[in-house]
This record gives sequence, C-alpha cells and structure tokens, in this order.
Amino acid sequence: MTPYYAELSASGVPTVRFEGSQSLRCLGITKNGIEGWDSTPAAKVTSTERGQGDGGHDIMAGDILYASRTVSLHFSVVDRDRTRLVSQLDALRRMVHRPVRLRVVDVDDTYCDGGYLSLTMDAKRHESWTEENTVTIVFERPERLSTQAMQGDCRAGGASGGGRSYGPDHMGLVYPLDYGVSNAGTDLYQIRNEGTSRAYPVYTLQGDWPHGVHLTLTGSDGQASELWYDSPVHMGTPVTLDTRSGTATLGGTDVSRHLSRPGYQTVPPHGYVAVLLDTPGTGWVTVTSHHTYM
Repeated sequence: MTPYYAELSASGVPTVRFEGSQSLRCLGITKNGIEGWDSTPAAKVTSTERGQGDGGHDIMAGDILYASRTVSLHFSVVDRDRTRLVSQLDALRRMVHRPVRLRVVDVDDTYCDGGYLSLTMDAKRHESWTEENTVTIVFERPERLSTQAMQGDCRAGGASGGGRSYGPDHMGLVYPLDYGVSNAGTDLYQIRNEGTSRAYPVYTLQGDWPHGVHLTLTGSDGQASELWYDSPVHMGTPVTLDTRSGTATLGGTDVSRHLSRPGYQTVPPHGYVAVLLDTPGTGWVTVTSHHTYM
C-alpha cells in the first residue's frame, strides 16, 4: 500500500503528524481529506472584453498566474487517554504565530512552506475521540516542492567530462552531459524539473572569485541568457542568487546592484536548464532546485 500521511512543522516546536488511516492514539486524516492540495489555486488572470466582436482579447501565457494556496486538512483524534488526546491538540495549537510547513507524502512527496494556520474545532466533547476538525493553512507561495532537493556543484578549473549529480535516481543535475570535455575554468551542468510547473533554481556562489561569477544558462527550449554577478566573492561569505525573487543576497543583505546581467531562467516542467560556469577562480557554484507542482 502506498504510504499516505501529512506532517505539519514549525521552528521551535515538535512536528505534528497526521496519519492517512485512522488508528488509536493518533491524529488521523478523515475521509474529507486535504482540500486545496491536489487542486490548483485560483487563477489570477485579467481579461479585457472585445469592443467589437464576441468574447475577449487573447490571454498570453505569461499573464496566466495563480493566487495563494489555501489548504484545509480535515482530521480527528482518537486516544483512550483523555490527557494524551488533549496534548496532541495542544501540540497543534502551539504552531500559532509561527510560519509553518506542510508536507504530504503520497505517490509524490511534496511540501509547501511559509504558511500561517487557523484551527477550527468541533464543540462536541467525547472522552476518547473528537469529531472532524479542520486546520486551514494559507501559503503565499502556491508551489508544491519536492521534499528531496536536487543539488550539485559547478567547479572552476580542471578538465571535466560532466558533473556530479545529487537527488533520487539522478533526476536533478544529471551526468554525463552531452557537451564533451570541459576546458579548464569551465564546467557544465543540467538541472531538471520532473514536476508540473516551472521551478526556480537557487545559485550559491562560494569560495574565491576575484572578478565575480559569470554563468550562461540555456533552457531546453534553446533560449540562452547570462547571469553575471560582477563583484568579488570571498571564502566564507557566499552570495545567493535567487531565481524566484530575481535578487542577489550576501549575509542577508541585498546586493542585487552587482547583478549586471540578471538573466535568470525558470526550469520548465519536464524540461531542463543547462548551466555553464566560465569564470576563473578557486570556488564553486552550488545549484539547488526542486521538482515543482502547481
């Protein structure tokens, strides 16, 4: 049988687990399930009616966006020990005022992060069980991400016939790549997205790069762009380039002014982005991404 459960977590408090099948001494997901998890959020599309003719003007692909994701997890608690039953509910209540992460394990193992919750409890009292209750979580970032991150390094210097890959079944940065042997000072990687929505890679520049870092990105559609951070990077002070926000940060400080060529690319579903590092230095670039679902 396929495993099925959910985990709700937040910093500073224990993780709360909801079992997919009801049993004694647990929080169990009821038959009403987890609303808003497998569905897409509401579409955010602004349309304009045609002044002459039927219908409205055509919508471009880039204008089809989605709202925040709202998830309603329906659950009940069964425990013959009343004190223990209330304790399980209190563990859930301790997550108020904290950003939460919801992970759901089914055929896919995915999570949403940075949400806030509210809890609705049925007023009927039973000694060893509860009626169906609902925890509702709003995630401003609507994407569901694979729990297993896809991660690999691009390293400067030396010949290379491709790159290392991390992640299950080499579904992230895959090797060997079909680019032949890299020259000294360059490295090539390919990061894939086996999800259903575009993914947003994060690039962490580490080590010593006296002249900054230059990356050439080529998507599976053939589109090429340049990602160039033009300021020195030093060992122990990594710089993070975030595709989703389009920013560069150093120690929590925004240093996006040094992105002279901010050619970020998302990774299309069932597609890839090839990353070429062609900067002299003694450092490396860690690329992190997730299979992404909407």
